Amino acid sequence: MNSNSQSPAEKLRALYALWCSRLDRCALPPRSSFRPEEFQPWMGNLLIIGVEGYPRRFRLRLVGTEIVYYDGADFTGRFLDEVLKPPVARVVLSQFEDCAASASPMAFRYRSASFRGVEAGIDKLFLPFSQDGRTVSQIFACLYASFTDPHARERPTIQDYELDGSTVAFDPAEL
Repeated sequence: MNSNSQSPAEKLRALYALWCSRLDRCALPPRSSFRPEEFQPWMGNLLIIGVEGYPRRFRLRLVGTEIVYYDGADFTGRFLDEVLKPPVARVVLSQFEDCAASASPMAFRYRSASFRGVEAGIDKLFLPFSQDGRTVSQIFACLYASFTDPHARERPTIQDYELDGSTVAFDPAEL
């Protein structure tokens, strides 16, 4: 896969296809069904999130180098609710909660100025993993921020989602 020439949607579609290839009779795949090198094309844009406790909390287990660059810091080991700030905190935490509760993959597309204050088009894919086939124990989130997307201004903002209380997830099959 030549990831440099692909759009964010194409990259996320390829990752979603890899995840789907390991589904077993609709059960969620365990992380152990993948070799780490299979994720190499997405590694810089990948977050591995541990789902812990009830009420659920989301711990950043791995933060890809591109995400560290976007955020200006490496939050590996920290909980999302400790590092996210308004206006994105409530919406992003709801996105992770929805993924964990539904045990379903989800995709998101919006624009945000949360990355170093620069507006970007955001394409994001959440893939749930499980040890028992049902309960989500990890979520892999792959995120691409497009700073040169000519259509970014047409996307709703994360603040729009904050105002209407939605996360506006869509089926990754529609990527």
